[in-house]
Amino acid sequence: MGKALGIISLIFGLIGLLLGWLIWIFFPILGYIVPGVAIVTGIIGIVVDDSKGMAIAGLILGAIGLIVIIVLPIIFLLILFSVPFIY
Repeated sequence: MGKALGIISLIFGLIGLLLGWLIWIFFPILGYIVPGVAIVTGIIGIVVDDSKGMAIAGLILGAIGLIVIIVLPIIFLLILFSVPFIY
């Protein structure tokens, strides 16, 4: 099938990693979908495509992006509730 799924996975992985937090702030559901697409197309690209390098890179970037999106709200809430309020 070529390199199409690897390229798609790499593009969505980069978007999910670099802009995932920004996407998550404005469109929370879309913040989870973009790295998810990178992970799914990366897995399919590893199985189907001839060139597996870009698919593996997209899979790794998508997984890291998804971890960042999951951990970001937790860190935000911990910071929010640990700062004392000034009355």
